[in-house]
Amino acid sequence: MKKLFFIYFILFNSIIFGQKSEIGEMVKRADSLDQLKKYEESSVLWKSIISNPKEVNFEYYSGRFAFVNGFLEADNREYEKAKRLFYQAEKHFLRCKKTKEIQKWLSNTYLELSYCFWDWEEALKINKKGLEYTQKYLPNDQNMISFLVDQGDMYRRLRKHEQSIVVLEKAIKKINRLTPKDYENLGYTHNLLAIAYSDLHIHNQSLYHYTKGMEFHQKDNSEDKAYLVNSMNNVIWENLDYGDVNKARDVLTTLNKNFYRWYKNKNFATTDAGNFKEYHLHFRALLYLSNLRIHMYDEKVEESKKYLDSVAFIFDKYPDSRKKIDNTLLLARYDFEYLYVSLVKKEQSKQDEHIKFLKKTLEIAKFSESKHDELVAYLKLAIACNRYKKFDEALTVIEESKKINETFFNASRFSIEVLEATVNEAKGNNEKARQVLVNTFQKLLPKDKKIQSLKKIKYTDFKNFNSSTFLRNTVNAAAIYFLLYEKTKNKEDLLVSNTLYFLASDMFTEFYQKGKYNASLKTFNQEIASGLLKTQLLINPNDQQKIKSILNRIENNASQHLWNVFESKNSQQLKIPASLIRNLNELVFERNTIEQQLELLNETKELKNELAVLDKKIAQVKAKISQKDPSFETFKSANFSIDNVQKKLKKDQVIIKYIVTNKKVYAYSIQQDDIKMVEIGDTPELNTLVKNHLANINSIQAHYIKTGKKLYDVCITPLIQSSSTSKIIFIPEDFLTALAFETLVDKKGKMCIEKQQPSYAYSLKLWDILKDKKSTKGENQMVSFAPNYPKIPSETQIRGLRRADLFDLAEAKKEAKKISEMFDGKLYLNEEANRTNFLQATTDFSLHHLAMHSLVEDDYTQSSLVFSGNQKVLFDELYQLNFPSDLVVLSACNTGVGAIESGEGMMSLSRALTYSGVKSSVYSLWQVPDKETSEIMIAFYENLKEGQSKDEALANAKREFIQKNPMKNHPFYWAGFVVNGDVSPIVTNYFWWKIVGGMAIFILIVYILMAINKKNNSDSKS
Repeated sequence: MKKLFFIYFILFNSIIFGQKSEIGEMVKRADSLDQLKKYEESSVLWKSIISNPKEVNFEYYSGRFAFVNGFLEADNREYEKAKRLFYQAEKHFLRCKKTKEIQKWLSNTYLELSYCFWDWEEALKINKKGLEYTQKYLPNDQNMISFLVDQGDMYRRLRKHEQSIVVLEKAIKKINRLTPKDYENLGYTHNLLAIAYSDLHIHNQSLYHYTKGMEFHQKDNSEDKAYLVNSMNNVIWENLDYGDVNKARDVLTTLNKNFYRWYKNKNFATTDAGNFKEYHLHFRALLYLSNLRIHMYDEKVEESKKYLDSVAFIFDKYPDSRKKIDNTLLLARYDFEYLYVSLVKKEQSKQDEHIKFLKKTLEIAKFSESKHDELVAYLKLAIACNRYKKFDEALTVIEESKKINETFFNASRFSIEVLEATVNEAKGNNEKARQVLVNTFQKLLPKDKKIQSLKKIKYTDFKNFNSSTFLRNTVNAAAIYFLLYEKTKNKEDLLVSNTLYFLASDMFTEFYQKGKYNASLKTFNQEIASGLLKTQLLINPNDQQKIKSILNRIENNASQHLWNVFESKNSQQLKIPASLIRNLNELVFERNTIEQQLELLNETKELKNELAVLDKKIAQVKAKISQKDPSFETFKSANFSIDNVQKKLKKDQVIIKYIVTNKKVYAYSIQQDDIKMVEIGDTPELNTLVKNHLANINSIQAHYIKTGKKLYDVCITPLIQSSSTSKIIFIPEDFLTALAFETLVDKKGKMCIEKQQPSYAYSLKLWDILKDKKSTKGENQMVSFAPNYPKIPSETQIRGLRRADLFDLAEAKKEAKKISEMFDGKLYLNEEANRTNFLQATTDFSLHHLAMHSLVEDDYTQSSLVFSGNQKVLFDELYQLNFPSDLVVLSACNTGVGAIESGEGMMSLSRALTYSGVKSSVYSLWQVPDKETSEIMIAFYENLKEGQSKDEALANAKREFIQKNPMKNHPFYWAGFVVNGDVSPIVTNYFWWKIVGGMAIFILIVYILMAINKKNNSDSKS
């Protein structure tokens, strides 16, 4: 019996062991299939595995079975079935022992379950539950990244953009910590952040994150380049919105070059295709759209039409379900519509065609599921009706658009309502226009802030709106109120207009990326500056505080393109490690981001704690910087204010700054205790007058007296009343930068040079910083360059030779020798005056004299100084140099003139030097004569050696020339050179040495006389 029992026991255990072994193998196979995402096959295995309810791991295997089937149902868009299965999976996993594996599967279940909800609020609840669970048990698991990224996207879809930004910023930090080389996810998350910032109309951040997203997708090695194509298109569109067409064009060139190579790959657009058929076509449509937009900017109608037709061709291939959610064709039509503006200017009959085109666009938009696209279509149609003065039709369209119900107030609705005010003002419905604008701005304010008027609103009342749309509408609203004032003379309208221009100025500060200006930025800045100035002049031109505020804004909103480099160069001269400055910049940027979030959120405890930690870190870094060099803060551009400028002015000094806008030219004078602001004339008329004056000078015509008087009366008389003001610092812009103000003539017939000492500056900010910049004087003070050139002038040519056409300059060489001897300096003559020696000398000497030729090109980056052997130093090279010189004299032609860049000003060689770190420069405004230039230059240096300031030395050199050469008193011969920047003396002790030397000689003479007298007395006694 025992034997039979033993045999039975062995057989039973063998069967059990075999079953367990078989189940184990099945589990391994099912696991492998799950990893390969072959869920249909694995589902069969899991079903077989759970056929025995008494299995020890039954709950775990049942959870896996429910999870796999939930995934399959979700993949088939059977989301209700999927939800039930995922909830079953959750129950099974919760009954299991809490091992890391079980915790991982619960985390996976919450993640997949959250994807089954079209109700984003419900999806967010599941996501938060999953995130909390994963944070507690698996804080370093990659699911943490998925939960954070998904949650950021859910908040964005719920229009809770501030929360979206906070969560997505955390996601990026988590990715960088856990999977720093997951470039696809980094790119995707930056792209989501950009969308959130864009929806908040915080353009500077959206552009930054779109660009970062593109950069990460470029690093990704995936064969599916759909994400990269999408990112590149976003960067193109955002840069076009910003107005940086060149940057957009560069990205599009790269996209066009590579697109079809990527497109042909079988894996292209497969990652997120889901059930969309021919998903890859969408990306071709995006490519066509980007090309259309660039051609639209270039106003190439035929090329733009071809790309519009290409987008429409792809759109027609979509099924109706796809057409309802794809807005590429609408975007293409919106863009093409802009071309009708230029077409109508050429051909009035195109108006009806334009309206018809927009009505067709509206029909397409109504078929779309997107109410926002429908709203945009209404907006475009209403704008066109207003443009063609079909005011009643415009108001009808606007009323129709109000039937669209939105859950949030957006940029398009803001535009429609500002347009409604514009149309009502044009129709004479003044009170209606005012009320519409008050109501529309009310919608931008927090719910608890109620307003009856726009007179006291501030930018801080808003949520950092700074997109081009909000900026344009704010400027338009300000212009409407100014038009109302002009009609009614109601001062309230004027005050509101002024307030709105101030608001637009603050908005522009946030909007502007502190990089190179472009046409769009220039237009905005000119409109805002003009609006601030014209309204304030009417309100109270003597309100010093308000005027200072306006001038500070204008200066701080001016182009920072070259200033940023100048600031960097000066920072390099400080005794601070670059790593410390970078650390400070990173901390400050992070702090600014959190401050923005604090303004937007209710739940602020965590953010306030983060802010406190950052403040402590910033204070620590600043303390370290102060220990290294206390003067660092001097170089920060944000520190600029008119008050600082006034403190540095002397009693006999005045700064005159000119502001050129499209229609008007304004000017203001700054003295120690007074600021005066005036409108000096219409821009076109003044531009013509300046051109005529310059023509009279360059052609050596006597008519310069007549034009000079007119210009003096316009540009100087309204700003200088006191005769005690002997030193004028001119800060011109635009066409005024070519003007030598010393050639202007007062009513008594005296030129400015006869009464005053003029000097120049490129900006108030630069003048301010250069006053504080320390001298670089060392043992090697002076270096001079005088190259030789292959073209030898004839005797006839020598008599009227100008420093142009690359002729050899005999007088320039004599000039360089004389000046070098005067200061016991280093002279590079002929072949030695080459590019290599110049570049070496930039940091070895504190005074640089360049007696040579220069070339001014239409492309200012190719303008250059020409050394021996036709070796050139280009504008961009000068600009990029670290050149800490106290004085550079460009004794060459046209070194102070160049191409006028939109918003940047005159891009001259002298300007490049200033921004490379040069403290002051002397440069020419036209092709100067060789012989006369040498005479003035030598006299200038003689005056400098006597201890005169640079402006005084140059003014006296010019006066001496006129006195010595009465036949050459025409400004052409002497007025071409001007001094810019810091005008302090380069020799500060010369005067005292003269006194000491004189006293020594006097004492010596007295001693000799006393000795002689003593000797005579002695002789007489003997």
